[in-house]
Amino acid sequence: MPLVYVHGVGNREENRRGSAARLRDELFRAHLLTAIGHEPAGPDGGAGPASLSAPDALVSPFWGSLAGKLHWNGRSTPLPRMQRLAAGDTTDVLLDLLAEEADGPLSADRLIVDVARTSLPDAIDLLFTLTADAADREAPELVALAGQLVRYGEHVTGRPDGLTSEDTTAPWWEEVRSDTEFLERLRKETAPFAAPGAPSTAWQSMGGEGQGQAWAMFRRRADRLRHRADRLRRNAAGAVGGQAARGVRRLTRNAVPRFVGDVTSYLAQRGTPEQPGPIVREVVEGIERAAAGNRAGLPLVVVAHSMGGNIVYDVLSHFRPDLAVDTLVTVGSQVGLFEELKLFGASRPEINGETGGRVPLPPGLRRWINVVDHSDLLAYRVGPIFEGAEDYAYPSGAAWAHTAYLVQPYFHARLARLLRADGGAGA
Repeated sequence: MPLVYVHGVGNREENRRGSAARLRDELFRAHLLTAIGHEPAGPDGGAGPASLSAPDALVSPFWGSLAGKLHWNGRSTPLPRMQRLAAGDTTDVLLDLLAEEADGPLSADRLIVDVARTSLPDAIDLLFTLTADAADREAPELVALAGQLVRYGEHVTGRPDGLTSEDTTAPWWEEVRSDTEFLERLRKETAPFAAPGAPSTAWQSMGGEGQGQAWAMFRRRADRLRHRADRLRRNAAGAVGGQAARGVRRLTRNAVPRFVGDVTSYLAQRGTPEQPGPIVREVVEGIERAAAGNRAGLPLVVVAHSMGGNIVYDVLSHFRPDLAVDTLVTVGSQVGLFEELKLFGASRPEINGETGGRVPLPPGLRRWINVVDHSDLLAYRVGPIFEGAEDYAYPSGAAWAHTAYLVQPYFHARLARLLRADGGAGA
């Protein structure tokens, strides 16, 4: 069990095993576990101790059911009603936020193309963000396609991040006129970059008999985005004013109460090293189970999103400093802010910016990678606060960045590349 994933706030039983969670785990298996040293299952489907298909390859301690509960179902918020945090379609939220970047009225036929003209990786990540909440049985196909799209982006731009430089000749996506044309052209251009042994070209077909589920999902979601944008244009003459604010409200009206509730609940009940609270025990048990089950001796990597990063740091620095972790990856997390506020059990007031000091890494932690999207209002740096911690920017520029990292192909590909550069994160 070389990989542990610790989730952030707002996760409850209803979305514990949802479509986005399955897509996230499949992307972990395709990218990060491979970077650590796991191998795909053999031709007979067998799973050796270092096989991606081994059931214990990925451990996900679930602490959401132990966190804050809104006993009046969120009625303290000044809104008519409160939806479930994970419920509903993300299309309207994405549409509102895309409008913020528009110079004029939204062009319903080329919303994705307009993103691609700025960044092809962002357009690909947007497609996966649109489909994450509906990716269930299609998750393995989407993951296979994700690798294909990333390889194509690297090839066509000549850069590992898939970004075009200023002196690059105008690519084909600068010329297409609609999202439908963009998807059809993207399918054709990327087909040669399928991994060996990937499904046949019939799987990649956009239409007709045997059309591929992954491409079909992209097309359906692009059509839905277009229809919603078309309706907005008819009803509001394409006005942009106030749309971004509505999108931010939709993203935060449930997240803020849950974030505050989960943070305060954790701090109130985390306990002591001698008598740790239930959330601490759940996360510690997950890391211990991963270490004990790592029969192949591969590096132990812990990936923690948002509040999960604060909990894991508290565990490694205060509750269980004896735990050995090769690499901690915090994503969209607030560990730097929490340490500035001296909220951790191991926090020492005498170590601060005024004295020029930095906090040492937990004794059992070898490497710490912290991923920050500058568009993520809940992501904070750790490099200036902790000795040896590394900050890396993930430049999506998307207002929905905080919830989207883990279902985006380029995030997983870039993180895997970081770990491969470190020899698989091993010592």
